[in-house]
Amino acid sequence: MSNYCGACAYDPRKKHGENACPFNSLYWDFFARHRSKLGSNPRIGMMYRIWDRMAAGERQSILRQARVYRDDLGRL
Repeated sequence: MSNYCGACAYDPRKKHGENACPFNSLYWDFFARHRSKLGSNPRIGMMYRIWDRMAAGERQSILRQARVYRDDLGRL
């Protein structure tokens, strides 16, 4: 696997907060917004199980972070 994040200013381990990697929150946000279409897909089911096990506060923080990124994509 390649390390495309090596010189990036964002922290790939963080899902939200300062310097959080946009891909993390946007990834989870995509799945949350499209659950009605994707939720029954067995290949994606594992991701929804992980999402469902996250604490409600963590999920809300991720979605809030994704909203900030989506509202200001030009800044990324």
